[in-house]
Amino acid sequence: MTAFVLGATGLVGREVVRLLCAQGAKPIAHVRPDSKQLADWQHRFDALGAAVDTTPWDAAALAGRFRAAQPAQIYILIGTTRSRARTDGVAGNIYEAIDLGLTKLTVDAAVASGLRPRIIYLSSVGAAPAARSAYLAARGRAEQAVIAAGSAGLPWVIARPSIITGERDDPRAGERGAAVIGDGLLALAGALGGKRLRDKYRSTTAEILASALVRIADAPEHDRIVDGAGLRGHRT
Repeated sequence: MTAFVLGATGLVGREVVRLLCAQGAKPIAHVRPDSKQLADWQHRFDALGAAVDTTPWDAAALAGRFRAAQPAQIYILIGTTRSRARTDGVAGNIYEAIDLGLTKLTVDAAVASGLRPRIIYLSSVGAAPAARSAYLAARGRAEQAVIAAGSAGLPWVIARPSIITGERDDPRAGERGAAVIGDGLLALAGALGGKRLRDKYRSTTAEILASALVRIADAPEHDRIVDGAGLRGHRT
């Protein structure tokens, strides 16, 4: 089984690639052709047994690559931060450009390929087109693009985790602090009867989330949104 992983160099993406290799799948890890760490990523993914792809972010080029690779699954695990965007020279609304723009480009390419791969999209709890947060609004619109692919015959699954913790290449101290404080409050809420609230919003690790993504990608159910306990190894 071939899986195409976009966002493969991210915290969750590289763990998804590792798990797919461990299961005997044939993941293709997408790395930006202009990445300054391309040689390093090539070495790391080669060691895992994954192929590396450097197709540019162009819908026609990506559609052609999908036709050649024939992936059964396409993971869209992309995203950025303000600090990373500054480093990469991305101006304007970075969430519109990256989180929404590249997701829509990928979905359009998958539809144009003429194939029917399952789309696995990593979104966020709270994502909604009308959200006040620019990040969550972009994620909500990206979800709409993924869901719209269903009308073209592409099955899809959307994951909505809360805070994701782990050792990132760009450390986020605020994220870790928020996870510790938030999980403490949610544990109290759970003890007082708010188990559903606790399960939906408590943090998760990259390893747990990646395992859940691979699991829901293989599950027979599709065209669904999964969050909370469904991303922690429990049935939804």
